[in-house]
Amino acid sequence: MRALALLAAAAMVVSLFLPWMNLGQAGSGFVPWDLIKSLDLSTDALQSFASESSPALLVFLATFVLAALFLILAILGVVSRGLALVTGGAAVGVVGYTFFQARQGALDLGVPVPGTNDLSEIANQATGLMGLGAWAWGAGAVILLLAGLVGTGQRA
Repeated sequence: MRALALLAAAAMVVSLFLPWMNLGQAGSGFVPWDLIKSLDLSTDALQSFASESSPALLVFLATFVLAALFLILAILGVVSRGLALVTGGAAVGVVGYTFFQARQGALDLGVPVPGTNDLSEIANQATGLMGLGAWAWGAGAVILLLAGLVGTGQRA
């Protein structure tokens, strides 16, 4: 499980540089690294960004830092079950929260949304929209969450 957790953390970090959405046009889509590159790294600008951003965005960006920290510590031989749990749990939590918020927003606007009884329809629509980065990040998060719950196979 330790090797799998290492690969999962690496997938989450690498997903930072991969496209997250398939918009049908070459070169289009959301890449998290582009968001980070566009930030002004001065202290005042970062404080302003943190205070004006939604908590979900901040947790989303923190998952990359947590995954990188887990990866570095695991390479050094210090596997942290708690860090795996927090990293995977934060990512899964952000997805659940964002999905719920988007669904509620669509319902408030009167936009037809597939019901929870039709999870296969939601999965089909998501598959066509999500890029490789989203899949790598999501799979890595689920594996890290499971590694945190089950353990990494190395005794402390």
